Amino acid sequence: MQFGDHLKQWRSHRHLSQMDLALEAGISSRHLSFLETGRARPSEGMIIRICEALELPFKIQNELFSAAGFAPRYLSAEREGLAGLPPLIRDTLHMILERHAPWPAVAFNADHDILAANAGFMGLAEALGISIAPGINILALVLEPGPVRRSIANWPDVALLFLKRARNEARLYGAKSQLSKRIAIYENDAEISALLRNDEGERNPPPVITVQLQIGDAMTNWITTVTAFGTAQEVLTEGIFIEQYFPADAATRAIADSAGR
Repeated sequence: MQFGDHLKQWRSHRHLSQMDLALEAGISSRHLSFLETGRARPSEGMIIRICEALELPFKIQNELFSAAGFAPRYLSAEREGLAGLPPLIRDTLHMILERHAPWPAVAFNADHDILAANAGFMGLAEALGISIAPGINILALVLEPGPVRRSIANWPDVALLFLKRARNEARLYGAKSQLSKRIAIYENDAEISALLRNDEGERNPPPVITVQLQIGDAMTNWITTVTAFGTAQEVLTEGIFIEQYFPADAATRAIADSAGR
């Protein structure tokens, strides 16, 4: 795609008219029109102003720079995963995961692909009869038929909340992102689409999700929270999230603590 095509696509995705975006970026609507049609070529400074006005993630900004014939402006560890992060940042992320043990914690990227997990999460996965490795998708584990979905006693509620959370993230990266494409597949699933049609809850998910998980003969209850992993070098850590599981009752805490000994 040419720069103008990217620009028009993202302006439409943000539901902005040419006049609206031109005002936000501090340029004339005529010049913006020329940029979209290819009659004008943007400078690097112009691209930055437009990207800031559109509030685009750094990953998408790099795509616009490339489309305009410039080298990507921002460093990215997207293709290398955690291995592409500076050692200090990578070690800090691993420390957060390890310090949360024996309770489960997992790091994943903007597409919801697993990057790393701690011993608690690996133990939970083993108890559910699944194998966890980098690249496995969190949404797939929860929404697609399999051991995890079968083990979630309150699956309809959890599925809706996970899907809403993913939708919010997908809005940042556009309809062509892998996450958006995955969500579209799930939304066409008969059972999940029925859940969405019957949902009367709020559009945005709550910050805390309660998951009732059947592990063997025991029913465990967990609260999960998701936080964005950010540092002063947020260009590198953008799109990296950590999900942490906390026991919601004494019985679940006892099970988790004993498993970690």
